[in-house]
Amino acid sequence: MTAGRRPYGRSAPLPLHLVAGNHDDPEALLDEFGGTRFVGDGATMHYAVEHPAFTVISLDSAVPCSPGGHLGTAQLEWLDEVLARRPSTPAIVCLHHPPIAIGIPFLDGMRLDDGEELADVVARHRNVVRVLAGHVHRPITAAFAGSTLAIAPSTHLQSGLALDDGVPNYLPEPTSFLLHLSGPSWVTHTVPVSHAAAPIACF
Repeated sequence: MTAGRRPYGRSAPLPLHLVAGNHDDPEALLDEFGGTRFVGDGATMHYAVEHPAFTVISLDSAVPCSPGGHLGTAQLEWLDEVLARRPSTPAIVCLHHPPIAIGIPFLDGMRLDDGEELADVVARHRNVVRVLAGHVHRPITAAFAGSTLAIAPSTHLQSGLALDDGVPNYLPEPTSFLLHLSGPSWVTHTVPVSHAAAPIACF
């Protein structure tokens, strides 16, 4: 960590890696975190961290002044190269914008606009165990390019399940996060962190 930087995340039990969202300023993030482990010791918001048991890859889908996302040819070619480095090691591909339509028209209008191109890259690499996204504030799971797409809920507000046209608004559903367990089969849990209480029954 660069001298003079605040010790972000030192009390966290797991490594922290940042992904830029549509409300983030990538340049501001790099001004604060560039050269630290939070961005893979690099100077861009797309980077890879090669842990012994798996590779974490962060993509930058943020588009200035737009709620939608885009990766572009250069970043997709870089991803293709990174995934080929350790073909026998599980890889997790992370980005903010979902690469597919989720069935909520209002939110589908602001998804990743080159999701099919991302799918082409992921499909070439059988070591991709998860593609992780956020943006839509709902827990959603789908098959994606021979892997599994897991979209995280929000730790603040959850979007309504508006499957027809219209603004989904926010609902008082539990704030949550996703927990991914590695192993022979990767397993993903949705973990509520609000609206929770003590057990009310036993097996």
